Amino acid sequence: MEKIEHFSHIHPLFLKEEEENDNNGNKQILCSGCGTPISGPAFCCDQCNYILHKSCTELPRYMKHPFHPQHPLTLLSTSPYKGHYICDACRGIYKNFVYHCCLCHYDLDITCACRWHPGDGHRHDFMLSTNMQPFICYACGEEANESLAFLCTICQILVHSCCAQMPFAIRINGHPHRLKLSYNLHEVYGFRVNMTCGACYGTMSSAFAGYFCSECMFPVHLRCPRPYLREEWETATESDEDEECEEEESYLGSENEDSQDIVGFSFFSHEHSLKFMEDQQSTLQYGDKVCDGCAQPITTPFFSCEKEENCGFLLHQSCAELPRTKQHPFHVHPLTLFSKAPPYDGIYRCDGCRLLSNGFVYRCEECQFDLDVCCGSLQERVEHEGHKHPLFLKKTSIARQCKGCHVWSKHMFVCDVCEDFAIDCGCATLPCKVWHVYDKHPLILNYFVEGDLREREYECGICNEKMAPKQWFYYCVDCDLAAHPYCVIGKSWRIKFGGSFQYDAHSHPLALVEEAMQNTKCEACGKGCDGWTLKCGQCKCYFHREGNCFWEQFKKSAKYLALSGTMRHRYAANVLAATPNVRA
Repeated sequence: MEKIEHFSHIHPLFLKEEEENDNNGNKQILCSGCGTPISGPAFCCDQCNYILHKSCTELPRYMKHPFHPQHPLTLLSTSPYKGHYICDACRGIYKNFVYHCCLCHYDLDITCACRWHPGDGHRHDFMLSTNMQPFICYACGEEANESLAFLCTICQILVHSCCAQMPFAIRINGHPHRLKLSYNLHEVYGFRVNMTCGACYGTMSSAFAGYFCSECMFPVHLRCPRPYLREEWETATESDEDEECEEEESYLGSENEDSQDIVGFSFFSHEHSLKFMEDQQSTLQYGDKVCDGCAQPITTPFFSCEKEENCGFLLHQSCAELPRTKQHPFHVHPLTLFSKAPPYDGIYRCDGCRLLSNGFVYRCEECQFDLDVCCGSLQERVEHEGHKHPLFLKKTSIARQCKGCHVWSKHMFVCDVCEDFAIDCGCATLPCKVWHVYDKHPLILNYFVEGDLREREYECGICNEKMAPKQWFYYCVDCDLAAHPYCVIGKSWRIKFGGSFQYDAHSHPLALVEEAMQNTKCEACGKGCDGWTLKCGQCKCYFHREGNCFWEQFKKSAKYLALSGTMRHRYAANVLAATPNVRA
C-alpha cells in the first residue's frame, strides 16, 4: 500500500481505492483539501479522519498564476486568517486549501488556481486588448499603465505589447545552442531565486519569463536581446520541425569537424576571434604563458587570440567548454560562470580553496559566493595519494580541520570510512611535484600518516620558520630542503599577470605585474614595490597592489565612496579579502 508524507498533515497517509471510500451509508466523505466529496483514489490517515483526493496531494506547493503574476502563490493547508477566507477570483468562501500571497494577502481556492496552466514558451496567439486598467505584465513582472495590452484567451495572461512580440528563440554568440523563450524558469530554479543573466550579467528573477538553454542551464533576460541585437544575436522563428532538423544537422556536422573548423571560434567573454592550437610547436611557443580561465600554465590543446600582439588572451580548450551555469555541492544556488569577478579589478578569493585568483569565476550573485575554475570543476569523488580510501566533496554542517594544513573549513573532501579524515580544496589540489627557485631539484609533497613519527622537526627553507607537526610539506631528499606548501606555491599560484584595469589612482590603465626591483617606488606612498605591483606602461610609474597602501587608495575610489551602508561594507569586504598583506 502506497504511503506518503504530506505537508498538510502530521501523520502518514495511505492510498486507498475508490470502493473503500464509497461504502459508508448515506454520509458523504469530503476531501480535507478541496472540500468536495471523495471520488476515485484517495489518501487516508489511519489515525484520524483526514482524507485527501489523490489529485489534491499532487498540487504544486508554489505556483505562478496569471491573476497575481507579481508574486508566487504558496499552497497552505488552512486559511491564513481567523476563520474562513474569500477567494479573490470567484469571491467564494472557503476554509481548506488555499493558494496565498503573504505580501499582498491575495488568495485563490485550488479550483480557481488550477484552472489555467500557461505553457513553456507560450506558443498561443495574443489578442490586442484596449482600454485596460493598469496591470502587471505576466512576462516581465513590471507594472503597465499603458492603454494597450496583449491578452492570451487560453492562458488568461496579460503582457506588454513589446513582451508579446519577443521571438520564440534566439542565438547568442559564444553559446552553441539556441535559447528558447520560457515562462517557466521557476520550474528549473525554484521561486524566489535570483539568477545571473548570461548576456549582461545582471540579476534576473526565476519568477518571470526569459530565454533559456536547458542543456547548459544558461538563462538570459527577456529584454536583453533588444539592446544586443547586433551580429552576435540572431532571432529564430522557424517551426519546431525545422528547428529539430537544424539541430540534428549541427550535431552530425560536429562529429566530422577537424581543428581547421574551429579557427575563428568566438567565446562569450572575449571580443576577438580565437584560433585553435594543438601542435607541439605551440606548446613550446606558449610554454611560459597561463590560461585566462584557470590561470594555470598553457598546454595543448588551447585557443589563442587572433590579435595576439595586442591582446594575449589564451584559453585551454577545457576552460572554453566549461558549462555557463552549474550546481555545485558547496552551494545551494546555481553558480554562473563569469570571465571576470565583479569586485573591483577582477581579483577575488575562492570560497573553496581560499586562494586568490583573477581567472574565471563561478559565482552566486545573491550570496556573493565565489569558486575559481579549479574548485568549480572538482570531481565529487576522488582517489587521493594522501589517503587510502576514496574522498567525497561535501559542504559539512560544521567546520572540520584539514589534515593537510590544519585550517578549519566547511568545504572539504571527506572520507566516509575514516570519520576524522578530511582535507580542504587547497590541499586536495596541491601538485605532487613542483619546482622552486630555492632548489634545483623538484620538491615532492609529503603526507603525514597517523603512526608515522618524524625523527626531527623540520624548518621551512623559504620562510625559515619551524614546520608544524603532522602537517603536509614539500621536501627535497637530495638537498634536505623542507618547505611549507604555501611558501612553495605562493599567493600568485592562480594569478595571471598582465592585462590592464582603470584605477582611480592614475589616469592611464594599469597592468598587474610582480616586481622585486629596488628602484620601483610607489607613486602613492614612495616606498619600494616588492610583490604585486600596478604598472603604467606609458608613464613607467608604479603603485602597490597589496598591503595597506593599496587599501588606503581603494577607500578613496569613486565606486567605494558612491556606496553606503551594507552595500559599501560588502564591497569593501570582498576587496579586502582579495588584497594580500593588509592589516586593516
